[in-house]
This record gives sequence, C-alpha cells and structure tokens, in this order.
Amino acid sequence: MTILFYVDEGGTGWSDDETNLFFLGSFAIYVQHWSQMDREVSALKKKLLPGKKPEDWELKGRHIWQGEGSFKGCRQESRLRAFKQISQTLNQLPCHIFAVQVNKKRLRETREYIKDDEGLYGLTFNQLLEQLDAYLKQYNETGILLMDSRAAQHTAIQDERLLRVYRDWKSQKESSNFVELPLFGVSNFYTGLQIADYVVYFIDRHSKPAETARAYAELEEAFNLLKPKMQLVKIPILHKIHFEDRSNEG
Repeated sequence: MTILFYVDEGGTGWSDDETNLFFLGSFAIYVQHWSQMDREVSALKKKLLPGKKPEDWELKGRHIWQGEGSFKGCRQESRLRAFKQISQTLNQLPCHIFAVQVNKKRLRETREYIKDDEGLYGLTFNQLLEQLDAYLKQYNETGILLMDSRAAQHTAIQDERLLRVYRDWKSQKESSNFVELPLFGVSNFYTGLQIADYVVYFIDRHSKPAETARAYAELEEAFNLLKPKMQLVKIPILHKIHFEDRSNEG
C-alpha cells in the first residue's frame, strides 16, 4: 500500500533570530484513507467557521493563534477551542505525524559546516527523509512526498533546492521506498498540506511560552491529543521522543 506524506516547514531560517527553532514536519496517511481525511476535515472546517465554505479558506495554525486571515475578529476563546477541535479530528484519523526540530543555537555550536538556510534545510530534510523511509521499510509500504510549494513570482529556487537535497539523499541510499520525486502543490488546494501546516505550526507554538495559564492549559490539552500520532526528532539529537508505534492504520 502507498502512504501520502504531506510536508511543510515552520519556525525561522538560519540567520533569523526571532526564534531559535526550525521545523520540518509531515502529515502521513494511507491513500485508501485520503477520502475519509478530506471528508472529515471539510466537516471540521464547517464547524469552525459556519459562515464560510470549507474550500474558500485555508486551515493555517498561525491564523488561528494570531486571529488573522479567516479567523480575524474571532475571540481568543474560540480560537483556542479550534486547536482542540482540530487535534480531536486528527486523533481520530488513521494518520501519523513526523517532525524534525532543529535548535539553531546548539547546532551552531556543534555543526560548523552549517552556514546558511540551504545547509539548515538540507540537514533537516535529510533527517526527515530518513524517518519516513525507515517507517516505510518497517511496514513494507511505498510512499509519495507532497510538498508545499515555495515557488513565487515565477521562480522555483526553493523548490529546486529541495529537489537537489532529495536527489543527493537518494543517491546515497541503496534503496528507498519512495515513489517518484517529491511532488509540489499549493496548500489552498490540498487538505493534506493544510494539515501539515497546522501540525508544524502547532509543534512550534507548543515549544514557546503561552501568554496565559488558560492558553497554556488549552494548548497542552490539544497537543496531548496529537502525541499518540507523533514522532519528533530533535537536532542536535539529544534523544528521540517516540510516542507510539502505530495507530488505527489498516
């Protein structure tokens, strides 16, 4: 069987000191469960914003947290509740979540060869590919990578960079269970990419202090709903947090 891996990034780049973390994450679901995922997320979006058509707005974690985009004007209480509702939906789906978190400060102290965004992205994407390929081989499945395209203004520099990293990684492997090169899509057209965006942003958000005790409690509850689905690797690798072997997958 084939697994779809929707991939997105979060945090900040190598030279950005706004935060100290960079993330790559993947929302993974079997092809045969895609229709269920699309149907249930569409129903969720109708509940979150009853006055809008699900296909007319993107599920973006940053918009929910900051009250931007489709969530502009929404009270914090309802936005915090949205995190829990989304996590509850994902908890019930036959899916898996993979993520790589890079601590840029610690990385600078241990990896002198990382000098820029390209090196940071290459290291992180390589680690994520290793995770995903190991998972595929463990269960003897094939996988397809679907990436959130960064191409803008008729240039695809970032997408080309990603393809170079993938080809370099693939050339060093005796075998991999991925089918074809990574495919690129625009997130507003793909439910899976919107979930990947939400997951990566939420992991990033959870790593930061919350503004209030209530916000912390709400986010913690929502995050705990995702833990059974999640495998998180931190770089530099101090330890791996592995919450579950596999859940609800046929």
